[in-house]
Amino acid sequence: QQQQQQQQQQHQARRGHHSHQTAGSSYNTRHTGGSRYRTTQTGLSQFLGGSHHHHHHHGSYNNPRSSRYAEPFADRSHTVATSSVAFSFYDGGDSDDDDDDPEVEQQEMMLAQANASQGGAKPAPRQKGPGDKTWACCTTALEMALILIACVIGEHRMPSGYLPAGSRYQAENPDLWTFVMVALVLVSIIKLKIVDPDSKNSDDSIFLSRAQANEWKGWMQVAFVAYHYTNAQDVYVPVRWFVSAYVWLSGFGNGVYFWGSADFTFKRFAQQLWRINFLCLLLSLVTGTPWIDYYFVALATTHFVLIWIALALARLLGRFVFLLPKPDRKKNLEAHPLEKAVGIALLLAFVIAIWGMGSPDDFGSGSIVYRKLFQWWLRGISTHTENYFWTRTRMDYLSSAHGLAFAAIYSKVRDSWPDLNQTKRLALFLPAAALLAVAIAVAKLPRFCCDQGQEYRRVNAYIGTLWIPAYLVARNIHPWVAKRISTPMEWIGMHSLEFYLLQFHVFLTRRSQEVLYVIPDENWAMTNFAIVGLIYVVIVVKSLEATNVLRSVAWRASRLKVALSFLWGLAFYLIFATLFSANDDRCSPASWGVWTLFTVFAIACFVYWTFTG
Repeated sequence: QQQQQQQQQQHQARRGHHSHQTAGSSYNTRHTGGSRYRTTQTGLSQFLGGSHHHHHHHGSYNNPRSSRYAEPFADRSHTVATSSVAFSFYDGGDSDDDDDDPEVEQQEMMLAQANASQGGAKPAPRQKGPGDKTWACCTTALEMALILIACVIGEHRMPSGYLPAGSRYQAENPDLWTFVMVALVLVSIIKLKIVDPDSKNSDDSIFLSRAQANEWKGWMQVAFVAYHYTNAQDVYVPVRWFVSAYVWLSGFGNGVYFWGSADFTFKRFAQQLWRINFLCLLLSLVTGTPWIDYYFVALATTHFVLIWIALALARLLGRFVFLLPKPDRKKNLEAHPLEKAVGIALLLAFVIAIWGMGSPDDFGSGSIVYRKLFQWWLRGISTHTENYFWTRTRMDYLSSAHGLAFAAIYSKVRDSWPDLNQTKRLALFLPAAALLAVAIAVAKLPRFCCDQGQEYRRVNAYIGTLWIPAYLVARNIHPWVAKRISTPMEWIGMHSLEFYLLQFHVFLTRRSQEVLYVIPDENWAMTNFAIVGLIYVVIVVKSLEATNVLRSVAWRASRLKVALSFLWGLAFYLIFATLFSANDDRCSPASWGVWTLFTVFAIACFVYWTFTG
């Protein structure tokens, strides 16, 4: 036992952060420049992670290994790497995976066996064979294929009705939108999670904790989906503000992470792009929906890349020019204020040069930077892609910079907030409320409020995030409020990306212009709403699990296998896109022959890998 305790201490010194476990779900927290992160695990992701009952290996298939998604051991002193993904739109079970350490794997296996024997629990399960990883990949890929088939059927084959849902005679249905939001409030009140300051989840009560951020994303996502479903144009401006808040959260979350870790590796960069675009690209390919039509993904991708470049350049300047210390999460050391200021300035310079130099009506032609970076290749795809990308990105081109600016002072706000009395908090709310009043006043001007948002889009970049300070202060105005989290909204927030993407194919249909029905009768609109909504939620859950498992497998598979699989997919797409794109050729004997050859090759590879590892 003393030897095991020494191993635990050595393991903690190596990892340098803490993890906790709760019944039913596993939660991980760690300090990252003073902030803490949490992630949950369910379903398929347990294959590469732990649960309360089983211990699966992770990374190396010679020893049981805990997952980066969850802590599988009852001993709370044991530690594993946890989620580093910030409070962004694309959050949901993500992780930044440290390099596999065989020594740590051996220690974790010994600890698991010791915990099982001391607690009277079942011993660790058998060691899995070398092909189990490939088997998990194949079964998960099959589930993803079934999800995509369901989306294709929903988009092209299911009965549908005209928008808005629940009304046969009106152009919009604000009554249904209001009903959904009122129901949302009632459910949130019923299912409140009270955070005990002395419990292991006490971090959920800090200012803009991860739980609060997910709850925030959750109710905004419900409002956004309901806006589409009911065509409630009366709430167009608030919904635009919610979109701006998502971009703001991307700037804030990535700023907190990068300034606490200085992790500008290609691995981090590629993992985030995978998380944002993986499901979106698959849906775009199988349903024929242009990538740009999922414009949230375009916003998240564009701003993440710009933030990554700006803060990486600031880190280089801080290291070689200003000789500033490197951020270190183990020492709770954030980036120097000068490095933060340089990063914010660079991001502002980027977005102003790209979107701020031209007129909102010239679709980027007035900005030479935009023309060189985006316009030429977007136009090569289609005119729709070029114009829609400009319209959507320009409406929120400053939002991520606002979030990044708050990330620069977040640790000070978070740490000092508990010491502020109610008088000081109310005093802070007054200027925040004034900003909100300015945003409302501008949005209500006749020039911006009465043409279905055509003119308002010109000013959203400047006022779309002004409501956020008032919301954050009000959300934390009193400890009683700050310590209560809506569990349903937090859960929805963890699945924001999937709820957004899948609404277009299994909740709405026909390029989101119609409502999907199971019962082909508009008189049964509410029954269809309930049935389709249930299917929608189930597919959302399974798609997130499949995405995380496939990403974990891809990042731990051999480079040869990953490269071969990528080349296979690229060749498959290019051949069919060039030789069999015409309608008459899609089902020709030649196309079926090529498809068969590719399929046989893929099956042969996976069978071989399954039995040989």
